[in-house]
This record gives sequence, structure tokens and C-alpha cells, in this order.
Amino acid sequence: MANTDKFSVDYFKEALRVHIEKSKDVLNPVQAANSYYRSVVSTIIHDHLNKNFELVRRIRNLDEAYNNVKAEYQK
Repeated sequence: MANTDKFSVDYFKEALRVHIEKSKDVLNPVQAANSYYRSVVSTIIHDHLNKNFELVRRIRNLDEAYNNVKAEYQK
């Protein structure tokens, strides 16, 4: 039985096959697979960078709030 969990090998194999089939009029199978692969990798990297940026933003906000409140109590 195929593993259809998102991001499993079976999931990606099926997604690649679907993309190749949908692109058959304009790309050969290897070109379509390369296109899909690059697109997914780019999306994963972009998502990761956005999550890292959001984490840094939250930590900076926490740090600023902490320093502000701490200063209020030290007066």
C-alpha cells in the first residue's frame, strides 16, 4: 500500500507523475520532472526562510518588551 502522507516518497512520486502528464504538451518528462523538483525545493526553502524570519521577529519583539517592562520596574 502506498504511503500518501504529505511529503512521503509515494506522495512525491505521484505528484511528479501528475505534473509530467499535465506538462506533456510543452515539456518532455525529464524537463517536467526538473521543473516540479525546482519548484518544490524553492517553495520549501522560501517557507523555511519565512518561518525563520517570523521566529526572529517574535524573539526581537519579546526581547524589546522584556527590556521595556524590566526598565519600568527598575525605576
